[in-house]
Amino acid sequence: MLTLFLACTSSAPTLPPGGSRPDIVLVSIDTLRADHLGSHGYGRPTTPFLDELAARGTRFAHARSPSPWTLPTHATMLTGALPLHHGAVEDDQGLGSEWTTLAEVLDQAGYRTGAFVTSFFVGRSYGLDQGMSRFEEFGITTKKRNLEATVDAEEVVAEAMAYLAEAPGQSHFLFLHLYDVHYPYGAPAPWNRHFDRPGTPDDLRYKTYFHYLENPVAAEQMAHQVAQYDEEIAYVDDQLRRFSRALQDAERPAILVVTSDHGEEFGERGSWGHAHTLFPEQLRVPLIFAGPGVSPGTIQQAVGTQDIAPTLAELGGTSLQADGVSLVSALQGTEPAARAFLGDTSRFDTNRLGLWQEGLRVDWDAKADTWSLYGDPDEVSDLSATRPGELAVLRKALGASLPVPWLSEPGRLRTSGELVIGGVSAGSETVLTTTTALAVVPVDAKVWHEEAGPWSTSDPPPEGAQVQHRGRGTDQAVISAEDRARLEALGYIQE
Repeated sequence: MLTLFLACTSSAPTLPPGGSRPDIVLVSIDTLRADHLGSHGYGRPTTPFLDELAARGTRFAHARSPSPWTLPTHATMLTGALPLHHGAVEDDQGLGSEWTTLAEVLDQAGYRTGAFVTSFFVGRSYGLDQGMSRFEEFGITTKKRNLEATVDAEEVVAEAMAYLAEAPGQSHFLFLHLYDVHYPYGAPAPWNRHFDRPGTPDDLRYKTYFHYLENPVAAEQMAHQVAQYDEEIAYVDDQLRRFSRALQDAERPAILVVTSDHGEEFGERGSWGHAHTLFPEQLRVPLIFAGPGVSPGTIQQAVGTQDIAPTLAELGGTSLQADGVSLVSALQGTEPAARAFLGDTSRFDTNRLGLWQEGLRVDWDAKADTWSLYGDPDEVSDLSATRPGELAVLRKALGASLPVPWLSEPGRLRTSGELVIGGVSAGSETVLTTTTALAVVPVDAKVWHEEAGPWSTSDPPPEGAQVQHRGRGTDQAVISAEDRARLEALGYIQE
């Protein structure tokens, strides 16, 4: 990988005083699972700064992401809308302009807004720049560039500080996306030997999730991969300490929020990677708030990353309509109400949905039409056979929680995904006799409707019968064979 070094990183600017309101800084550490932080009980000293931040702020012990990969989760983080609503769930689907972002409402509230992102999938191509006065992509504006270049946290922090320095006396909203913890792991020296030997060209190279299901990584090699992952975490932690100190030295009050889009599987289900399942190692993420108006403490009740945007909007003196809720009262020590949390992924030809509710989670593999039920924190034991009553209740709750994007007229209906009618799976094809409210999963599945006439399952859908699905289409699905192979090597494409 080619690392990009920017001229501004040689010496970070001294920050001027800020505005009359605290700055708001949202940091997403890509692929950081919650249980690799010291504040969550991890044995290695990976996060001394984040642990200090958690001690003086509010730590959410159980924060859930709605999806196990980068694009849909960041669209959720920046809008408060769930992936099943906003529809930015695949390479060719971006965030539509009809969605209001956190940056847009804070810009209207008088904040100067800026984003510094280090992955193509968090970029302008997918509409995630909405409301940003400055949107720095570090030249990573194509999939090919995403494969060739990586931007270290040091460069991101330096660019963000330079942006703050441009406008003395102004309150800012900053979004920092840090990609270091995502594979390939390779922290800069001396961090690359913090917990293990440095990586070498002969080290294991990531192939695909399904490859490692069939060819499990040896225990010693997996331990090395985890050590390298942890070294990246420690490096990022140190860079965030540097950023925080610069704010403190300038006497700039700031609300600092640190979270992640998803985690990483390291053999818990027999493989390595993310985007394919909805288990805790992929959907449990850190969430820490610190700064003015935030009381020290730990919140045990589950929350979601869809809650971040409405919370920061309220802290910024405005509001944002969202699937999530504001956690401002929780930042004062009040446990939020219990809720159910949807999760889904349609990445890499999957179609999996889950609903977590008060310690129980139902998991529906819609492609295989199999259901599982979990009640232990690590979701190791499937309880579906021994607790059928609770499984039935959660199945119904999952179906009822799915968004209903349209009412379909009587006739034949077919989808490339699955139909859910009245909260119950109806397969991929059905005949409707009345106008019916229905959900389709995944949200970007193709749907065909025919008012009348014979239409067997083996027939192709009638010409002109396709119903447009929701979401803003992009042209990002067209890539070369070479780039496809390289994306697969980063875990982004699964044949």
